[in-house]
Amino acid sequence: MRRRLEILLGCISLLTILTGCGTPGAPQLPSLQLARPVDDLTASRKGDKVELDWTLPRKNTDRTLVKNIPQTQICRHGGTALMSGCTVVGEVRNPKPEEKRNGEQPPAVRMKYVDTLPAQLGESDPAGFVRYAVEIMNGRERSAGLSNQVLIPVAPTIAPPERLTAKIEADGVLVSWTGGNVPPAPKGLTYRYRVLRSPAGANAYLGLADVEPEAEGYYLDKTFAWETKYDYRILPVTLVHSQGVDMTVEGDDSKPAEAYTRDIYPPSEPAGLQAVFSSVGQKPFVDLTWAPVTESDLAGYNVFRRSGDSEPVKINPRLVAVPSYRDESVVPGMTYRYSVSAVDLRGNESGRSAETTETVPNHQ
Repeated sequence: MRRRLEILLGCISLLTILTGCGTPGAPQLPSLQLARPVDDLTASRKGDKVELDWTLPRKNTDRTLVKNIPQTQICRHGGTALMSGCTVVGEVRNPKPEEKRNGEQPPAVRMKYVDTLPAQLGESDPAGFVRYAVEIMNGRERSAGLSNQVLIPVAPTIAPPERLTAKIEADGVLVSWTGGNVPPAPKGLTYRYRVLRSPAGANAYLGLADVEPEAEGYYLDKTFAWETKYDYRILPVTLVHSQGVDMTVEGDDSKPAEAYTRDIYPPSEPAGLQAVFSSVGQKPFVDLTWAPVTESDLAGYNVFRRSGDSEPVKINPRLVAVPSYRDESVVPGMTYRYSVSAVDLRGNESGRSAETTETVPNHQ
């Protein structure tokens, strides 16, 4: 009897060691390490290069943390239909996932890949498309499926002009080019030159206009700021209108042309100057009015007066902000000749307007 009791106690102890204290739970299967499919893939094309960008997943499909996903396959398939499997055109080695530091998750890992579109795709079907996707593969070369898919046109792009110049003129910056080679656009495509401008050295280009591409052409930029250095470029773009899809493909930029918009150009001369004498029950004066000068950088006006054969003398102590002025320093019996000039923000002054004459009578 004692021997049987010792054996029973030994079995209970062994069971406790194997199962632990308490009620044993359901057995946990090992993770298959299938990373969740990428859902933020983006793609952009410039020339024949397509840049893909995505975030590496942190978790597997079973909600466990990713421990090792050795590589990402790059998938490309012709046509607009969604691909059901990966046609591999490239591979990217993935970095090993970082562990938490001080209890905080490491930053998301962004991945990039640049694919070169074969020229024959655009030649055989200029208005066609390809789809891109990525597929995260584990150590056993298995995956949970393709990422979201991105549509990219295969349309050809035209070359930029060979020579670009930018010349400062009174009414704008004249951007002109020569040496462009513009073939006829295939059906479903339209070629354009996009005029770009950036503060010199900033590499932050603003699209000013899309213009008809020609071997020799020009564009007048009227939206610039004076006393500023700019870089101008021509960007060829192909507008795609095919299979119910409207997209734009950028070509390769031209070489830049630099311009310094130094303002040496005065405003236009004021016109329509009139002078009217008045002194009803008060000190005599002459009121002057003229048509406003419409330049955007106008600072104000100067008013000039002369009598007899004397030279014109400026009579306003400071610039006149509006197109009118009252001359209260007149003398009865005198005849005065008036003229007006316009001044811009950088001190450039126009010529004087045509003179107008007014006489101050002796008797009021």
